[in-house]
Amino acid sequence: MERPERPQDVQETPQNTADDLLQHVTVAIFAIDAQGICTHANAAAARMFGYEVSDLIGADIHALLHARHADGSDYDRASCPFLQSAITGEEIRNVDEVLWSRSGDPIHVFGSSMPLPNGKGAVVTIQDGTSLHHLQEYLEQIQHEQAEALRQRDAAARVERELAQEKEMHQREVAVATERAATQQLRAQQRAAEDRLLQSEKLAAVGRLAASISHEINNPLEAVTNLLYLVRQNSSISAEASEYLKLAESELARVSQIVSQTLRFQRAGTTPTEVVPETLIDSVLSLHQGRLHHRRIQIRRRHRPSSAFRCAEGDVRQILNNLVGNAIDAMSKDGGTLTLRTTPARDRRTGQSGIRILISDTGHGMPHHTSAHIFEPFYTTKGPNGSGLGLWISNTLANRMGGRICVRSRTGGGRHGGTTFSVFIPNAVEEHQHSFTQKQHAQAA
Repeated sequence: MERPERPQDVQETPQNTADDLLQHVTVAIFAIDAQGICTHANAAAARMFGYEVSDLIGADIHALLHARHADGSDYDRASCPFLQSAITGEEIRNVDEVLWSRSGDPIHVFGSSMPLPNGKGAVVTIQDGTSLHHLQEYLEQIQHEQAEALRQRDAAARVERELAQEKEMHQREVAVATERAATQQLRAQQRAAEDRLLQSEKLAAVGRLAASISHEINNPLEAVTNLLYLVRQNSSISAEASEYLKLAESELARVSQIVSQTLRFQRAGTTPTEVVPETLIDSVLSLHQGRLHHRRIQIRRRHRPSSAFRCAEGDVRQILNNLVGNAIDAMSKDGGTLTLRTTPARDRRTGQSGIRILISDTGHGMPHHTSAHIFEPFYTTKGPNGSGLGLWISNTLANRMGGRICVRSRTGGGRHGGTTFSVFIPNAVEEHQHSFTQKQHAQAA
């Protein structure tokens, strides 16, 4: 019996074996010739880039997968390391590149190229480096964060040291400044006391001189007045000359009144007397009649009916004289309006009845930082022409009587500016002066 004939065994060539091996390798592998045309590719390469193997065979690999950099700019063929390896025959290993999938997504890879013998091209192996690239970015981020944390720690420590040094230096400066300020304040108080004493002596001397001059002026005034009266009795003088004589007598009477007012200011007694507010104001205005006329200042009186009240007439007269004088100074030479109001009033703090006198001008006004200091001794806005004592003395006199002075001012002048001083003088001055004296004695004790 004959043996059945066995089918002839299939002969496997080396080329078939190599192709089968390439299809089972998980690393992407393709071969290119010297022009960059793909001659072989395995399934792993096709899967990695989203193509079929048949799409890769015969394609220009650089144009298909490697034509752009990671930022999207064109990748020059002459710079492609895989093409250079195929052309020059030089081996390259693990170059970090970005290839592009069929869908247009970038793929970070590590590629190596082994040139084929006789300059026929090169075999390129590609490993997906996305995970490794992300890990590298993550490590770089961690390193950056660590470096930033160390930098911030060092900066915080440096700032803390600087703050400690600044605090210590500031404490030393504060201690030195406090000691210096205390010394300067003590010296300033001493100088202020000396200046006040000197000013008081000057004021007393000026007052005595004014009283002496007033007495000396009064005698010739009376003589001139009598002579004018005798001349007027002469029937031979003309009517025109008689009118001139009347005018001269009127002016001499005004001079005599000014002299009398000056004497009353000098006496400035603190013994309370009964006065009528309107009469008190008129006597003060008579002293400033020349300046008011020269500056073309109009006088407006707004008096509510009030009976006579008891006060230290000399002190109140001095207060009003200072305020009226300041109001005239505040208005320009082009004129203005000086308004004086009197009205019965009551102090809200003590309930004491009295009189309120308001003196308003249409001058330039005062800013807040000025009005806040006007009652301080030696504070003046008049430069060398002011002593800085007028308002301080006025406020002191008002407080001594149990009254007070308030001020309201707006800058700008005219209808929308000016200053108003409100002076409250209580009745029954004797009681307030007694209370004021007792309070001073208690504070001194």
